Amino acid sequence: MIDGSQVELSPSSAIIASGITSPARLRILEVNGQAMYVIQPPKGPQVIVSAKTGEVVAGISSEAAKSIAQSFSGTAVKTASNPLNYDQWMVHHQYDRYRPFYKISLADEAGTDLYVSQRSGEVMQRTTTFERSWNYLGSVLHWIYPTVLRQNWVAWDRTVWWMSLVGISLTIAGIWLGIVRSHKSAKFNQGAISPYRGWMKWHHVGGLVMATFVFTWILSGWLSMDHGRIFSTGEMTDAQAEAYVGLTVAQAAESVSPDTIRAILPASEVEVSAVAGKPYLLARGPEAAPKIAEIRDGKVAAQSNAFPNDVIWQAASMAYPGQTAERPTPIPADDVYANLRSSDGVGGDGLRIILNDAANTAVYVNPVTGRVIEVIDASRRTYRWLFYGLHTLDFPFLSNNAIWKPLMLTLLTGGFAFSVTGVLIGWRRLRRKFAR
Repeated sequence: MIDGSQVELSPSSAIIASGITSPARLRILEVNGQAMYVIQPPKGPQVIVSAKTGEVVAGISSEAAKSIAQSFSGTAVKTASNPLNYDQWMVHHQYDRYRPFYKISLADEAGTDLYVSQRSGEVMQRTTTFERSWNYLGSVLHWIYPTVLRQNWVAWDRTVWWMSLVGISLTIAGIWLGIVRSHKSAKFNQGAISPYRGWMKWHHVGGLVMATFVFTWILSGWLSMDHGRIFSTGEMTDAQAEAYVGLTVAQAAESVSPDTIRAILPASEVEVSAVAGKPYLLARGPEAAPKIAEIRDGKVAAQSNAFPNDVIWQAASMAYPGQTAERPTPIPADDVYANLRSSDGVGGDGLRIILNDAANTAVYVNPVTGRVIEVIDASRRTYRWLFYGLHTLDFPFLSNNAIWKPLMLTLLTGGFAFSVTGVLIGWRRLRRKFAR
């Protein structure tokens, strides 16, 4: 928990000390027993400033990382690495502003590794030997995720996008040739579905049976790499996001003093935020319920465990001027755009605001943080069916149906078997060619 007696520096002074003129995020954390401001720029690594002395801290030490890992896990530490920027399990770009990391290996039977950010002291990742082994066979292969490629987001994005597009083209060509060969065979070979024998026949017939699934699987996988190329991203524009909060982080910080921070404790993390032009403090921690405090005249005016609906409605109205926004309501259980089968769904604890615009836009908000989770317009609804629907069979009639899992396993097994026949045929042809 943050020791209030250590908070002597104001958030505005911490921003000045950090040298970041327009921070995107400002938090105060308990880092190995010390109160620290963690200031995040719009781009680039975050900066730590001592809440007691106002000094910029270069980063936590290896010994501090070990202490944090042991306190977090309750398990003795076996080894700690030197600071590292990338490895296979910390390659995603969401970790960029927290790099470098200490990889802390625990002395447990599961072979647990914890990754502690040198820049904030936060535990950002946990893996076990079992998880790492299966992920090499699963996600690393499926997403083409080797560290050497994935650490460059643009290179990885272009590689997967183009490979998927080539896969779509080859699948279309294969479907066309398969239908043509089958039609000719039926016409000239006494109605036989395929003119081939052996593995060629298995590949031909398998392709005719699995063609639709294989095509939609690759197409929907390609769409996972859309990132706004064809469909909307599900995010507000920069202008809308700025209007929604109404204040910059630096402006909100001007209303916060060490006294107001101490007034909202206990917490292990306090964040300076703004919604609808009003400054707030958000406090959270493992031993304390989340708290939201509005700041008025430099003092805590009111505390609650969620943002008031009126404030969220006002913020949404500010983000979409000229549009009529309905009052926020809890997300209905039958909202197929928020309650997805995958973990990418908004979830059932948020609020939904419907805009009376041409796209019937729905804005989903987390009432505990006040942040917009996703914006669903007509384009994003189409994306939902083409990606989530086709890739994971996330359709309402299958959502709570016992046949979903066996159906998915059957289709995946069929697609895998069909792919194996293609690999075998290609390998045999290459072997004969090089033999000659």
